Amino acid sequence: MTLPLAEGLTLGVQTIHRRTEPSTERWIPSLEDGRDVVELVDRLGFDSIWVGDHLAFAIPMLDPVVQLAQAAVFSTRLKFGTAVFLQPLRHPGPTAKQIATLDLLSSGRFIFGLGVGGEFESDFSVAGVPITERGSRLAESIEVMRKLGVDKG
Repeated sequence: MTLPLAEGLTLGVQTIHRRTEPSTERWIPSLEDGRDVVELVDRLGFDSIWVGDHLAFAIPMLDPVVQLAQAAVFSTRLKFGTAVFLQPLRHPGPTAKQIATLDLLSSGRFIFGLGVGGEFESDFSVAGVPITERGSRLAESIEVMRKLGVDKG
């Protein structure tokens, strides 16, 4: 028996700058790494590409908004998004401007996935944000960003 896929089902890939092979050497993502991954995901027919967000992590991670701006240049077809953007670590005003700009410059292909985070306490300690405030900070940020008009078409 074959299960029918839901009409409109889309498939995406979460990666851009992630080293997949084991290494003991320090690895710094390059422009070519990002381009190659985006072009591969596009060529394979996926619908979207996603990046995570951490301020302090075991492997180097670039800024997700800047990464996705790069992805928008390398593919005019793919949608792209954050999974997830750790909004409680940031001020909502600049975030609203960044994501509205990215969405505009990519012709509406950006999907903003945001969340509270918290599985890595180091993200919060580096930002000087008490982890216990993550829920209230996210709720407040969403309210501010909506007032700034980021969810209006």
